[in-house]
Amino acid sequence: MAIYNVKLGSNEGDVIFRRARGSSAPEIAAQFRGEGYYVFSIKREFSASRFLGLQRKVPIKDFLVFNKEFRGLVRSGIPIVEGFDILLKRMKDTPMKDMLQEVREALTRGESLSTAFQRYGDEIPRYYPALIQAGEQSGGLSEVLARFISQEERIRKARKKFRQALTYPMILLMAGIMALYVLMTRAMPEFAALYQSADQQLPLLTRMVIGLSDWFAAWSLHLLVASAGAGIFLFSYFKTERGARVGEKMLLSIPILGTVRLLQNQNIFSRAMRLLIDGGVPLPQALAIVADAVPSRVFGADLHKVHGDLIQGEPLQESLDRHARLTEMASEMIRVGEATGTLAEMLEYVAEHGEEKSEDYLEMVSGMVAPLMLLFIGLLISFLVIAMYLPMFGSYENLGI
Repeated sequence: MAIYNVKLGSNEGDVIFRRARGSSAPEIAAQFRGEGYYVFSIKREFSASRFLGLQRKVPIKDFLVFNKEFRGLVRSGIPIVEGFDILLKRMKDTPMKDMLQEVREALTRGESLSTAFQRYGDEIPRYYPALIQAGEQSGGLSEVLARFISQEERIRKARKKFRQALTYPMILLMAGIMALYVLMTRAMPEFAALYQSADQQLPLLTRMVIGLSDWFAAWSLHLLVASAGAGIFLFSYFKTERGARVGEKMLLSIPILGTVRLLQNQNIFSRAMRLLIDGGVPLPQALAIVADAVPSRVFGADLHKVHGDLIQGEPLQESLDRHARLTEMASEMIRVGEATGTLAEMLEYVAEHGEEKSEDYLEMVSGMVAPLMLLFIGLLISFLVIAMYLPMFGSYENLGI
């Protein structure tokens, strides 16, 4: 949702400035008029970071800490607004504090906790407001918060392992690029000058490498600018709806990494669906919520198609097989769970099995990708070194050494 700066007039004649979130200016105006204010003006707040798709999200680690503390206050029987006051007093000025202060203000206006959090779907897990709503309706808010905390901690651990598996290969790649840059722009020109002064016929391989080095040295600055421009363009493009779908399809087509990505989305889908179903959320509504919560927009679009089929009365498993990309084991477990009325338990099993498989694939990535990348970079550098020293070997042969 967008942020708007609002100029208001109170019944006492005071002029008040507020910041509010909403999908449109008329919605914000209706909200404040309902509270008894006169609306002078509403202007959408421009943010360069939001324009580029870089809006800062609430750190999930901090949000989990808040939920743990908030759950403790709920269990102790403290009213929700009073609990927010207690937690906000000690918080530092961060985006999360700003969000929670706005949520508190919404609570004092009579909104429910789930409704107040719905405005922040781009900054917190999208299925969180639905879980809160399920907890409010069932009277088990504390239990729902505990399930949410457990779910998100599992997701954080899986993402951490994924990043750790790719960190070492990325370091090797950057080191290899730097080594190649030094060889092509520093070492090779020195050897080329040496051979030129010796007036020696150079081997074809050496001439090719020297020509490539001269071209790279002459165009290195242009290449750097072009690479930076291309990087910015691709980054901005992949932030768009269409670009995100293209990038997701490219990632899914990569061996092993694509499988890991598939399993990660499947695991999040399974656990989030299990939480919502256990919370009493109807299956079609739960599926619509999870479709917006999974990281993959491609998978999310597939789930929206499944949601349409469910509304028309089709079985979940058949629609998933037709539209969504799931593992064979997940499809079978969902079929069994739907037939026996144990869908929540089967979804939990799918998530646990998927997490084990993800860990196995990540170990494979860290065990294979780094050595292969190291071998490739080593062979490339060896090729360049041999090309540089090849004329010297010919000189030694001519001298009979």
